[in-house]
Amino acid sequence: MNDNEERAVRLLLHRVADELPPGGVPAQELVTGGQRMLRRRRFAVAGAAAVLTVVALLGGTVLAGGPRAARTVPPADSASPTAGPPTVAPERFDPTRQPFRLGSLPPNVGHQTYETDVRMVTVNASVPDAISPGGPVEAGPIMAFSASVTVRMGARGVDVFFNERERVEDRRMGGPPPEVPLPGAPVAPVNGKPAFFYTHQHAAVLSWQYAPDGWIAISVWEYDRPEELARQIAEGLVWEERPVTVPFASVAAPGGAVLEGTEIRTFRGGWLDASLRYVLPENVGSAEVRSDYMLGVSNGIFKDGEFKAGLTVAGRRAMADEFSNGTGVYRVGELPGGCTGCVAEVNPETVAGQAAVGGRTGALELAASLRLVDGWDDPASWRPV
Repeated sequence: MNDNEERAVRLLLHRVADELPPGGVPAQELVTGGQRMLRRRRFAVAGAAAVLTVVALLGGTVLAGGPRAARTVPPADSASPTAGPPTVAPERFDPTRQPFRLGSLPPNVGHQTYETDVRMVTVNASVPDAISPGGPVEAGPIMAFSASVTVRMGARGVDVFFNERERVEDRRMGGPPPEVPLPGAPVAPVNGKPAFFYTHQHAAVLSWQYAPDGWIAISVWEYDRPEELARQIAEGLVWEERPVTVPFASVAAPGGAVLEGTEIRTFRGGWLDASLRYVLPENVGSAEVRSDYMLGVSNGIFKDGEFKAGLTVAGRRAMADEFSNGTGVYRVGELPGGCTGCVAEVNPETVAGQAAVGGRTGALELAASLRLVDGWDDPASWRPV
């Protein structure tokens, strides 16, 4: 990692420590808490968070540091082409639908993500890097990146600049303030809409309003000619609505929870994980609670050492990490269906979420109940959410 990435990791671990009680925190709890914080603050700072998704979902033409011709991925049959972004910003997005995909990819991308949320849709394409100098570049629950591009589309009134705003306002990151505050200086329009370009240290953001009070922002980290690259990404956006699909069968959401978001991640063409994020009925629309619990399946990102405690559920290897704040992470391996590296996970993120899934026993049973669909290794065979 470069110096900026090391500062990012330190900052995020400090934030994890702030959430845990003083004194006597086990190292494994801090590490697992760090993974959870990195998930929640994905791309809050460059290179520190874990983010991926399916190449078939993102598709696209590969771009060099400047323009370069490359491959084009045909759209899926289930896509519904549209003329462009909506002319009226929605109050909330449907988390079961993907409104756009990347038609162009920056160079050397091997790591992508597609995240839907009722407030924002986020697509990321990144260049994976070794976590430590000279170490392997490999998939895992925590990964480092040497460069990235992120597209954020906000619902009506949603702040698409929050990650950059947090970074600038957090003085622990150091460095002078930006010369021009967000959204930046006016530049040539994007799709006929007034646009702005912002730079600060390693980051650059091209943004515009796709509709009144609805913004799209394209953040570029560590690429040369960032405005040029961001414009190529903007011009390459393919506006076609697709259903979100996942490689595991549906289960009833405990506690009557409501689906709030989804995330699909990949690395070098293979899927790494797919997860669904739920909120309890009393937290629908809450600005404070983004998730009461998450559940999903990963593909080969956890090592055998994760299950060394000897815990089993229905004869299958399992693990439980529980935290002093009353939540936990619960995983069950050896999913039926022929995927030896697949692991099911239930991750309560609030005390209410922990109670909704039935505590430790209920969470492990819920994880053990997840089943892969036939053809789990082919995204074309996945089932709609």
